[in-house]
Amino acid sequence: MPLPRSKANIRREVAERKWAEARDWSEKRIKRKKYKMPERMRQSAAVARGPERLAERFYQLRTGNCRTGQYLEWTKNTDTAACGWCQHKTQTREHLLKHCKKWKTQQKTLWAEVRKETGRGENCFTVRDLLADERCTRAVLDFLRTTKVGSRVGPRAVPPKPGEDEEAAQGGAGEAERG
Repeated sequence: MPLPRSKANIRREVAERKWAEARDWSEKRIKRKKYKMPERMRQSAAVARGPERLAERFYQLRTGNCRTGQYLEWTKNTDTAACGWCQHKTQTREHLLKHCKKWKTQQKTLWAEVRKETGRGENCFTVRDLLADERCTRAVLDFLRTTKVGSRVGPRAVPPKPGEDEEAAQGGAGEAERG
């Protein structure tokens, strides 16, 4: 005869099953991983020596939470995922680091440095692997330093909301009428 179980034990078991189901569900929804965790989970010295804003942009780019059209559309901060610099239909990390016409010269420099450090070119690297590889960190930081990728300035700094331009032209009269 099995021993009686406490309510706390039953609750814990139910919670563990629920979290396992949620984890399975989310893994099925996510098609590709955006972030590849490095073997050693510590801050890169090259990133730590640089300016804080640059480090912020680097880690946001690395985790996939950077200001790309795709991310801003997902967070509902913009209506479209299009690239604000070259009008490509989807602005992703890969687009910015490999294909965006605005940053072609900086991309050539980035990939030349990556090839020199690793012996592999842009066609051999996924963006996830590029950002996880410590040998490429300095090249990516130089790319971010010379571009506005991931920064608050640029075409996606503050997306205008519908009707905002009309209110600004009226000198804020729309707010006075509502209030």
